[in-house]
Amino acid sequence: MADKRRFYYEARSFSIYYFANAVFNIVTDAGTYLRGIEDILGDMQALTLMRPFHRYTNLHHFLDGILRELLEEEVERLDEEPPRFLTKFMQTYSVPFSQTDIVDEETFYDFAAQSERYQASIDELIDEVFHVLFNDVRFLESFNGLCATYIDLSGFGDELKNGSRHLKRVSIPAWAKRAIFHRDKGECRECKRSLAATVNQVENERYDHMIPLAKFGANDVTNLQLLCEPCNLKKAARRQPVSPLYPKAILEDARAGIFVRPRQDRCSWTVIEDASRISTSAVGLCVTTRGNAPPS
Repeated sequence: MADKRRFYYEARSFSIYYFANAVFNIVTDAGTYLRGIEDILGDMQALTLMRPFHRYTNLHHFLDGILRELLEEEVERLDEEPPRFLTKFMQTYSVPFSQTDIVDEETFYDFAAQSERYQASIDELIDEVFHVLFNDVRFLESFNGLCATYIDLSGFGDELKNGSRHLKRVSIPAWAKRAIFHRDKGECRECKRSLAATVNQVENERYDHMIPLAKFGANDVTNLQLLCEPCNLKKAARRQPVSPLYPKAILEDARAGIFVRPRQDRCSWTVIEDASRISTSAVGLCVTTRGNAPPS
């Protein structure tokens, strides 16, 4: 298990949805929080948004600024009351500290700067919140629209831009494609066609910039969505709202049409309208929902 831990993040259950909700509100109502956003994305910080496909994504960078502020907002009031929320965070993430480390603002920030475990804990919290928000594609569209504003206004990064002042198109790395294919469950986000079932999968899947480069979009994995070739050609370089539809984990009607086929037969599909007729021990069958079945 030790070798596999790097493929997972640990859910500590420390107010993750509180942080995710706060970040969602900041992004979707940016005007109210403009000063704080400027500190994270404005001026020279915009250069961070222009980096092509870093694993520490633009959203990680944004979360770092917001989450630190939320965690440490009690520090300004240390002379008035103990920092219960911050203390709970350090206990949950196993950060060694003593009460003398949190007696006043200056002492705390000296402690925080020297504590490797404190910094690592914030990175772990960022990763948890990232994985909640990464699945919300409509939020990511809003976030990347915000980033595009700062890329557009920035006077820096000429070497990363083309003659039209947009970011240059670069090859999308394999790790980013895997992340998007997994998140979007192998479906075209627009028409919901399954790309996992197509014969020429690589020729049909397209990784689209939700905010186009021509609209100052970023070369960042959070700005990508999976489309089929026809939907990608139709969208072209236009800014088009992402689909608000997400696949259900539990279908409302157990009798909904389900497609099955023998695993050895890659061409023939059979429709079974009543799901109750499918035995759970039918290991020789491949099953998919009606919407995901490949065209006959």
